[in-house]
Amino acid sequence: MTGGWALRAPCHLRDGFTVTEDDWKTRADLKRLCGPQLPTCGPCPFRALCIATVKPAQAKFDGIAGGRLWCNGDVIDALDDVSDEELAEPKLRASCGTEAGAKDHTRHGESPCLSCRQAVREMTARRKEEAEANARAKANGPGQLQFEFATT
Repeated sequence: MTGGWALRAPCHLRDGFTVTEDDWKTRADLKRLCGPQLPTCGPCPFRALCIATVKPAQAKFDGIAGGRLWCNGDVIDALDDVSDEELAEPKLRASCGTEAGAKDHTRHGESPCLSCRQAVREMTARRKEEAEANARAKANGPGQLQFEFATT
């Protein structure tokens, strides 16, 4: 796995989430070998990121990713609380990385991509700072207006 989130994932530095081709022959073998690790994904807040990183269906992955046990890119077992929404990879758009991009994802029925979510967080923080600055200025009373008159 890649990304800073992977270092904080419950599976970090744990074995048994994938197996080599020589270790198993059937889906039952894969379930027996990897299945005991599946509950580790239960409290993980990074399941959707894990799926987006591993791309198990596309890569024909064998092992555990995102709260699911995959065999040749197909889900063969999953935690009870998994959501199909975790499987959806948002389509990248020209506006990604902006607040407008996040709205575009929502308009298309998608969860915003990581860069759009970050843009929304940054814009929300900026607006909050501006609102607080305006409230402070208003609480301090009206400022002095300065006018410059041109003399001819």
